[in-house]
Amino acid sequence: MNRALWARAPKMGLALFLACLLTACSSTPSAPSLAIFGSYFPAWIVCAVLGVIVAVVIRQVLIIVDIDGYLPVPLLVYLAMAIASGIGFWFLWFGGIPQ
Repeated sequence: MNRALWARAPKMGLALFLACLLTACSSTPSAPSLAIFGSYFPAWIVCAVLGVIVAVVIRQVLIIVDIDGYLPVPLLVYLAMAIASGIGFWFLWFGGIPQ
């Protein structure tokens, strides 16, 4: 390769890095927020609360069915259920990956 090209590579890499940092900037705010009782909340908080509620309901069902005692690490299982259902609510509500 050309030596002059390799000499400019760090500068081009820095310019590319700075351009990537600026891609998240926009002139209009795009954070999803919801008006609840006159106050705006971030939508991820609502999805997290819904995920915890779903995990509690699933825990009650597993206790009734008597499967709760067979879980290897119940705390991690319920935490994973809460996270998965919260992400599921986000996907259902907003239809994709958070941006």
